[in-house]
Amino acid sequence: MYKRIAIALLAGATLLSAAYVSAADVNPKGQRDSILLVAARHMMDPNFARTVVLVMFPTDSGPSGVILNRPSRVMLRDVWPDDTQRQGRTDKLFIGGPVEPDGLLFLFRMAPPPERAWWAIDDIFFSGDGDLLETLLETNGPDPAQRFFAGYAGWAPGQLENEIARGDWHVLAADPNVIYDAELDTLWQRMYQRATLPRAHGSPLQSSLAYHTHGAK
Repeated sequence: MYKRIAIALLAGATLLSAAYVSAADVNPKGQRDSILLVAARHMMDPNFARTVVLVMFPTDSGPSGVILNRPSRVMLRDVWPDDTQRQGRTDKLFIGGPVEPDGLLFLFRMAPPPERAWWAIDDIFFSGDGDLLETLLETNGPDPAQRFFAGYAGWAPGQLENEIARGDWHVLAADPNVIYDAELDTLWQRMYQRATLPRAHGSPLQSSLAYHTHGAK
C-alpha cells in the first residue's frame, strides 16, 4: 500500500477540489459538530482496523473524514522530488482513507475561515484545494498545525449510522488535541480506553451519539 501511494503521488499529486463549502459563508455553529470514530476491537475491515477517524458533516455531502493514526513512509517533500523549495517539508503523509487514494488533502489551522474548505472544529479546517495548498506551503519547514493525507473516508447516506448502530465504531467528540496527537502508535489504544469508559446515563457522549445516529430533533 505504501509503495502504491508513493508512486501515484510522485507521478503528480491530484488535488481534490470538488464539493467544498465556502467556509466564509457558513456559520460553523450552525453545522453538525465533527466527531471522532474509534474502531471497535472486532473491526475487520483492513481499511479501518485499529483506527481513529475524524469525521466532518459538510452541508452538501455525506459524512467524510480522514484516518488520524496511519502515517505512511512517504514525506510531503517526496510528492515534489524536483522542487527544491519544498525539500524542507518533512511532514509525514498520512493514509487518509480508501476514497480517492491518489488525492492530496490537508487539515490546517487558519483565521479568518478560508474559502473552499470544510470546517472541522475551532479554527481547524479540511481541504484539497490547490490554491490553498500553495498558501500553506509557503513556509519551507513542517508546520505542526498542518496534516497531509492521501485519500479520505466517506459514507453514503445512512451508512455511518448503520455501522455505529452495529457496534463497529465508538463515538467521541472531536478534540484538537487528538487531531494533532503525536503519539500515533498508541493513539487507538488510548482513544479506545477513553471511548469505553463506563458513563452515567444521559452523559454528553450519549447525547452526541444519539444526535449523529438519529439526527437532531
